[in-house]
Amino acid sequence: MDTERTYTLADLETEDFGGTPLAVLGYPVKHSVSPAMHNAAIAKLAAKNSRFGDWAYYRFEVKPEDLDEALPLFHRKSFLGLNLTVPHKVLAMDAIKGVSPDAERMGAVNTLVWDELGYDGFNTDGYGLKTGLEVDLGARMKGNHIILLGSGGAARAAAVQCVL
Repeated sequence: MDTERTYTLADLETEDFGGTPLAVLGYPVKHSVSPAMHNAAIAKLAAKNSRFGDWAYYRFEVKPEDLDEALPLFHRKSFLGLNLTVPHKVLAMDAIKGVSPDAERMGAVNTLVWDELGYDGFNTDGYGLKTGLEVDLGARMKGNHIILLGSGGAARAAAVQCVL
């Protein structure tokens, strides 16, 4: 399978993604660099641990009105996990069975993991921002003035993380 291609729900129904597939869902999503970034990380992991040898990360364009019906399809096609981008981070909150406490506070999910009862949602955006600032820049959010640009799911997560 071509991990740089943008797939649709029709492709999900007709193609075999084999191995251990993962995906980012969005609309639009063609601009997402997630497949390149995650597949590079997977290749590094696979070089050290054969467990990751059949993992692959794909990009799917899913319209907002199709999200509810799409999620069970990804499970039936054995996708291990899903990442969500615009506009699904907020929309998915009502389409999944469970939401982590942090994601609940943030009002958005960007990571879905399946268990026997359905998808659980998590949000790693705020943690990623905090870790990037602290580790890469040596800066702390607490006690500093922060200006946030944006109003989507990632901005919500960033705003909540700033006050935690």
